[in-house]
Amino acid sequence: MGRSSAIAEQILEIMRRAARHCWTFDELQADLAHRGVAPNPSSIFRAVSSLEQTGAVVRVPLGDGRGHYEVFSDHHDHVVCDTCGRVEALGCSIVDDLASRVRASSGFVMSAHQLVLSGTCAACAGGRGDIPESVGHRPAARNARSAR
Repeated sequence: MGRSSAIAEQILEIMRRAARHCWTFDELQADLAHRGVAPNPSSIFRAVSSLEQTGAVVRVPLGDGRGHYEVFSDHHDHVVCDTCGRVEALGCSIVDDLASRVRASSGFVMSAHQLVLSGTCAACAGGRGDIPESVGHRPAARNARSAR
């Protein structure tokens, strides 16, 4: 087994064991370094690309211009905190309900979708339940998170 395959296996193990969603290449590299493995960024890119091609991981577009990946599982959508960047799975079937309505009203059958909702997580809202003025509002903190 080549080094790239060994890195891919370690990346998959990291993603499977963590109770989080949507890893970036930098986050994977930091976690590998914490384990005493120091692959270069191109090795991580190749390993993740290989895992994506085999269907073991999927890319999740979070709208910040960076690649985010997670282990393939039953389809789910995501919510992202504009303040801290926390990502969680959305535990409801909004899109499934919408797809049924679209099919019933137009006959159009959806083949795929990606849904990411953004807002403020409970921890950042301090339990206040802060609601942005508009759904499309993206505070500066979100852009600062993207630059990390």
